[in-house]
Amino acid sequence: MATLKIKRTSDWVYMARNYKIYIDGHFVGKISNGATEEFPITDGQHTVRVKIDWYSSPDIFINIDTNETKHLTVGSFKYSNWVMLLGLGIIGLHSILKGVTGFGYTIFLLIPFFLFLFYYSTIGRKKYLTLAETNAD
Repeated sequence: MATLKIKRTSDWVYMARNYKIYIDGHFVGKISNGATEEFPITDGQHTVRVKIDWYSSPDIFINIDTNETKHLTVGSFKYSNWVMLLGLGIIGLHSILKGVTGFGYTIFLLIPFFLFLFYYSTIGRKKYLTLAETNAD
């Protein structure tokens, strides 16, 4: 029997939450932050998707032979850690400048941040997680 090995990158955005793994539309298990899980599957073509809440990865199609192991890597959207840090940094900068100088217009720097999050919460929700085939560890 073939094996599908999925590795989750270590992200702090959803570090306390598990991603749900779906093969051919059927729930097969969960994967925690930084973990690697193995799933036995039949040979042939399969569709793999990873979800958290209503966010998901795009479907990835794999062809697997008997006794073969395929490796996939899943993680948050590209630059997710940096986007969250930048948003928190802007909020901190705004708080400091507003309290010290009374200058409150730095809050407008958050507009691109919220547009980015709005995109991934609506149109881009099926691209929120990245899922790609990788080489063996």
